[in-house]
Amino acid sequence: MALEKIHRWCKKVAFLGLLSCLLAACSSSPVNQPAELDIDFKDQINFKRIWKKSVGEGDQELKLQLSPILRDDKIYSVDTEGLLSAIDRLSGKTLWSHELDETISSGLAVDRDSLYVVTFSGYLVSLQLENGQENWRSPLSSEATAPPAVNGELVIVQTIDGKVAAFGAQDGKQRWRHDSVVPILSLRGTAKPLVSRKYTVTSFANGELLTLRNDIGLPLWKATLALPKGRTELERLVDSDGQPLLDGDTLYAAAYQGKIFALSALDGQEIWSKEISSFNKLALGFGKLFVTTDKGEIIALDKQSGKELWRNEEFLYRRLGSPVVFDQFVMAADFEGYIHVLSVLDGKVLARKYPDSDGVMGEMIVKGDRLYVYARSGDIVSYQLNSKVKDLRPLGSRFRNRRLFEESSNEYRD
Repeated sequence: MALEKIHRWCKKVAFLGLLSCLLAACSSSPVNQPAELDIDFKDQINFKRIWKKSVGEGDQELKLQLSPILRDDKIYSVDTEGLLSAIDRLSGKTLWSHELDETISSGLAVDRDSLYVVTFSGYLVSLQLENGQENWRSPLSSEATAPPAVNGELVIVQTIDGKVAAFGAQDGKQRWRHDSVVPILSLRGTAKPLVSRKYTVTSFANGELLTLRNDIGLPLWKATLALPKGRTELERLVDSDGQPLLDGDTLYAAAYQGKIFALSALDGQEIWSKEISSFNKLALGFGKLFVTTDKGEIIALDKQSGKELWRNEEFLYRRLGSPVVFDQFVMAADFEGYIHVLSVLDGKVLARKYPDSDGVMGEMIVKGDRLYVYARSGDIVSYQLNSKVKDLRPLGSRFRNRRLFEESSNEYRD
């Protein structure tokens, strides 16, 4: 029954997407077709596939973002039907698996003791890290499509009805809840909160970015990433589904039909902004901020000033996912399952990988010299760079950039 329910829910979302296409077709502008890939393209660098492991049924064409998660050289994954798996990241060997007997709507979160996941029936579930057995479960106000966020003491969940709630990591008791106004139309999905010991930062479907105090759940500051414009609800659609990104005392965030912002993490004051529309998470590396736009462009900005450094338009309307920096490359997966590998220096396409014809689910994971991709078919694929590449960084910046990679994370430090 639960799986039938989630299919009905996804059909409603698909209807909104179809409606958008029909309205576009009736306007003066034609529907944009995805750019054709160069069939004669040859890789200039060699990414070797190390292993491929089946970890369930994937998302069964429901287009969920069930991102796996990595901790202590183990990859944890879950499929739509609730098959939870722990995989050795180096060998691809299955360490254990556990059936949850639940339909799952979100990817996983992990802390030192537990895994956390959200069911389609609207429960936050805590699971033992060593075997997947249930610790506790707590009801939510609605479903969640984004993974929970954890800081060791709290589990933060953002649901599709515009609410953000905090639960005790040990007992599952709700500590506080913040409500936001949900617009009539929004993009499918929500942003994963960014959490530290003291604060939680998250964005909403109304285009707002909010920092909340973890002790009482009250706002510390608020910033507007996008403002509705136009006459129709579709024209006025704004949203922010990408997780905010922290680098030192600077927060980076993006919005659909809005801007890319660099903000002070202390008070939300704008450092710079750029008129770029994106619904994906951003990526940092080599002093650059990488963006995949709603049109399928890949753009590199100077992280300090927002100045555009390069732009690649070879993948227009191929519905690119969030960019990921791996070694000296930035990569993004498209709707057909191709992973495009670009130079961080100038945006030149250097390689193309095709791990699965069903597409890529959630975010790609980078650890050391390995890249991990979760395919919608239910396979996890591990790649390794198999050729030595010249260091592209200026000599004076190599040590500094290395520290940036070591220190940057999804944890919002206070």
